[in-house]
Amino acid sequence: MSRRISQSITPTTEDVTILREPFATKGGNDPVITELRRVLKDAVPTWLPKLSDDQELTRSRLDEFKAAVTLRRQIIEVLPDAQARTDALAALDNADKTVAEMDSELSVGAFGG
Repeated sequence: MSRRISQSITPTTEDVTILREPFATKGGNDPVITELRRVLKDAVPTWLPKLSDDQELTRSRLDEFKAAVTLRRQIIEVLPDAQARTDALAALDNADKTVAEMDSELSVGAFGG
């Protein structure tokens, strides 16, 4: 028979409360979720919801959009691998590609006449 060493600790009521607190489900009132929603909402350029195909975009607006995409990508990339994450990153990739094309066309137009 081999020897066995076992050590354990019995937490106090206060310990249990402290250990559970960061993982407690708070639903829609969770301050972390509220802050995440605020950051995602604040990152959206104010002009984007009203953007239509009869408006013009300046380079500064494209830069503002790129910054929003970068912030959103940073948040989404830390999520666990799932279809929602994959879809969100694909949508950002498409938006990045479109903005890069527009940016390139602006450069050619500005210097090509």
